Formats: sequence, C-alpha cells, structure tokens
Amino acid sequence: MAARLERARGALAALEAALALEEEEGDVPAVVLVEHQMDTRRKQKLLLSQLRVLKLLLGVIESPGLPPAPTSLREAAAAARGRWRELKARYGEALGALGGAVPPALAQLARGQRLLQRGKAALGARLEQ
Repeated sequence: MAARLERARGALAALEAALALEEEEGDVPAVVLVEHQMDTRRKQKLLLSQLRVLKLLLGVIESPGLPPAPTSLREAAAAARGRWRELKARYGEALGALGGAVPPALAQLARGQRLLQRGKAALGARLEQ
C-alpha cells in the first residue's frame, strides 16, 4: 500500500515537473491544450446527440405514424446472437476434445518420466562399474 502511494506521489511530482517546464516562445501550455481538447470533445458529443434527435424528427415528419422498427439493427443483433452460439458450440467441442486428450497425454508423460528415471539409474550403474 505504501509502495503504491509512493509511486503515485512520484508520478504526480513528475507530472507537475513536466507541466512546470517553461514552454518555448509561441507554444501553448499543456494545461490549456488539455482543457481545450476536453471542451471540444464535450461539444462534439452534444452535437452528435442533437444530430441523432434531428434525424429522428425528420424521419417522423417524412413518414408520420409509428416510427419504423430498425429491422437492420434487429437483424444484426440476431446474426450476432447466432454467431455467438456458433462460437460457443465450437468452444465446447474444442474443450471436450482437449479434455479427452489430456489423460492419455498425462499417462504417456508419466511413462516417459519412469523410462527416463530407469535410464538414468541404468547409466549411473553402468558408470559405477
């Protein structure tokens, strides 16, 4: 906990030192750039939401009545669900195949280890002669 706190303090100190550096002639301070970027992003999000509302309203004006159901969105969601089910089934099959292959591989590994131990023992006995 104390180490994390010290790292955080060090990072803050490094950040403050970087921000305290004098900018060259004509450079904009980093703090001003960050504030401008955040303000620009906020404005872009607001404009995007307003454009979506405008598009919806224009669609209502062009075709009064019930709003059209987004069939393409529903079709895309259905296709994504189908793809997810397919991937899940393939994962289950692969998991089953791995589950079936692991016990024989472990048995073969144990047999190989026993053979290795016997070989080492035989080599040690041969070298002692």
